[in-house]
Amino acid sequence: MPDLVLSEIEQQALRHLLDTSPCPGSPLPSRQVLEWLSVLIPSDGVIAVFQDGTLRISDVVTLGYPDADGDDRPHGAPYYLGVMHWSRNPLAAEACHAIDGLADGLAIGFRNGPDAIVQVAFGREHRYFDEHDLAMARMLTPLLGRLVRERPTPTLPASLTVQERRVLSHVASGASNSAIAEDLFISPATVRKHLENIYRKLGVSGRLAAVARLQGRDLPDLDLRERIERLG
Repeated sequence: MPDLVLSEIEQQALRHLLDTSPCPGSPLPSRQVLEWLSVLIPSDGVIAVFQDGTLRISDVVTLGYPDADGDDRPHGAPYYLGVMHWSRNPLAAEACHAIDGLADGLAIGFRNGPDAIVQVAFGREHRYFDEHDLAMARMLTPLLGRLVRERPTPTLPASLTVQERRVLSHVASGASNSAIAEDLFISPATVRKHLENIYRKLGVSGRLAAVARLQGRDLPDLDLRERIERLG
């Protein structure tokens, strides 16, 4: 395995990843995490996908690819665990349609609970991933594994849409409405509308109570209260 010598910007991206915590109630990393990953493993697109035990994709976060909500459609094949370099495994890539339209792909899969899998995948349109990229993926695997251990909270009503769950997860991480809007490519007014729908469906009146429901608690802890109150 080649030695990894990180540039200043790569070191900064790695520090951000090390400082990041999982989003409560969400099995996927945020789009900001995908941006830092793309600094360390340069790609034309990065995607994180949650696949349940029936092989259905129920949540997706993308960077560089057209955004798509989880559509509850079967994927057709189970995702792989660990690091997978698709160009070196063409039969598996073809079976999973992993690099259709791409020159190469790189994926890291993690078990989430007893039967679900989270996969973070990188794609390139015109060049292959090399040994340096593979070494970087192996180095990042334990760090990413920590970020995808959260599972959707079972107490949340099924009526919450994928986008509403994303907004609520961002709120739980301490993000402001404007930061959520920027990260999800929607307007602040749309964020506010999503929050109104979330409060109504959860039967709560504000951010603190909604996040407490997301985390499976009746009352928010002091640290969470302080972070959200600082956002006004």
